[in-house]
Amino acid sequence: MTAVASFRDLLATRLERWSGRPTLVAVAALNAITGVAIAAVILPLSYGQDAGFYRTCALSVAAGKNDCSLYPPLAALLARPLTWVTPTAAAAIMTLIGATILLTGVTLETRGRVLVDRVLVAVAALGFAPVVYELSLGQVTLLIAAALYPVVRHEDAFRNGLPMGIVLAVAPKPMLLPLLAWMLVWRRRALVTALLGALTLTSVGVVLYGTDQYATWASVLTGAGRESVAGTFALSLVGNFSLWPLDPVRIVVATAVGAVALWTILQDSSRGFVAALLAGLLLAPYTGLYAASILLLAVKPALAFAPRATRVLALMANLSLALLLALAAWSVIGLAACFPSVRSRSIWVSVRANRRHG
Repeated sequence: MTAVASFRDLLATRLERWSGRPTLVAVAALNAITGVAIAAVILPLSYGQDAGFYRTCALSVAAGKNDCSLYPPLAALLARPLTWVTPTAAAAIMTLIGATILLTGVTLETRGRVLVDRVLVAVAALGFAPVVYELSLGQVTLLIAAALYPVVRHEDAFRNGLPMGIVLAVAPKPMLLPLLAWMLVWRRRALVTALLGALTLTSVGVVLYGTDQYATWASVLTGAGRESVAGTFALSLVGNFSLWPLDPVRIVVATAVGAVALWTILQDSSRGFVAALLAGLLLAPYTGLYAASILLLAVKPALAFAPRATRVLALMANLSLALLLALAAWSVIGLAACFPSVRSRSIWVSVRANRRHG
């Protein structure tokens, strides 16, 4: 452990010395090389896999069935346009949507920086292993990130929660639960709109598709679907990067992760947001590699409060995330970096006191 700590401190010191563009070049180069290698392996095996699932789901719901597994029937309505084209075209459309969201986000996040830096950030983001897998599958994590963007990057306002409400109605993933806890503390107005929007859209879904299909979906999430979920876990032993399936040791770790995340959320908005993202990945029953693409939202706030750790984690991201179960360890390290120090907590208390008396 001492050797690992010494290496980490040495790496952090080097990165701090060469912070800025040299570090950005290193991260972009590593992600480009490893990202291309990862793509070469996974594209022939998984390209369009989830896009095809959404397409099949939409067709099944339209036929009065529900083969959407963990997605509510309303998700089929948004996926319906994928049934108007071939499976290959549907896969390409989902990849294009994800890439467009990603590049739009990079454009917004790098405003004011010189062109070369913006290009390097784009290369680093596109080569990030979870993003490569996300775009290959045609997953919806980047759509969720886009829905979260107005909530986390703007002031607390009712209008900013509407996109999140749509997400909760069509893709209520367990990894979002810590984020809802963060919104309860720091974005209450947006949370109200998100919950009301989700409730309204779910009611619309029940009217459109009937209670039977929603009951079938609910059964998958509860008792009747346990065999299906257990089968998914069995198949995901090489693909699940969360702390599940739980055993006594993992229960202790999961409890600690939840406690650290909750404490951090209560103490500071930026740290709490990043902690909520990491805790969501760690505590969800299933976390595929693609789900970590949502961590792109964490880069900017994390650089503000933990620049050293963020640079180290960014540099080691693809090498760590490409290894079995390494995402869990990588995420725990990131969560530890979010934990408020004594100094940061005292600053937070002072800020709150000034607000109270201001």
